[in-house]
Amino acid sequence: MIRFVNVSKRYSNEDNFALKNVNLTIQSGEFVSFVGQSGAGKSSLLKMLIGEEKPVSGEVWIEDIRVDQIKPEFLPYLRRRIGVVFQDFKLLPTRTVYENISLAMEVAGATKAEIKRDVPKLLNLVGIPEKSSNYPKELSGGEKQRVSIARALSHNPILLIADEPTGNLDKTNTYDIINLLLKINNSGTTVLLATHDQEVVNKLQKRVVTIGSGEIVLDQEIGKYYI
Repeated sequence: MIRFVNVSKRYSNEDNFALKNVNLTIQSGEFVSFVGQSGAGKSSLLKMLIGEEKPVSGEVWIEDIRVDQIKPEFLPYLRRRIGVVFQDFKLLPTRTVYENISLAMEVAGATKAEIKRDVPKLLNLVGIPEKSSNYPKELSGGEKQRVSIARALSHNPILLIADEPTGNLDKTNTYDIINLLLKINNSGTTVLLATHDQEVVNKLQKRVVTIGSGEIVLDQEIGKYYI
């Protein structure tokens, strides 16, 4: 499903490569954790999948789409196939939970009938059906991240990218979110998780790709994260 072929990335203000000759294949339906110290290259790798960053050399593929060569006008269509969850939630503070999700669906071309049908289903999926009318300031950190996940799933993506999704959460909420990601993966969605949390990765018992200084230093089918 996903292929990185001899991918290198260098930023104009840096002397060293952010990524160097990365080769990686991820099959449809996998759950893969990307680990490594800050600045190792995890985020650069994931940003290439949504066309936010481009390599200086190499190829980036999602199914039959070569992402590094995609024209700007086609990027929105690619991104509708990908859900992204961030550490800082990125919710609109003046909109309710329902509106945060429905606006994302509207932008993606959903009809009013589809929005009315699907938003309650999404809130049920992430476990907060009773929060539909609440504003972000009225939610806990874990609830905010659940809304972010619901929004990321609102266009039925084939791939969910979670970039440090538990970085601002306590342990209880962290495991609630990780269990939700596993539930989503079990439904058939490919999940890519970037994290610093050694305990989370070691309990997942899923594939772990360790990145160091822009290179893949370890790729374990059922892995652990060694700091």
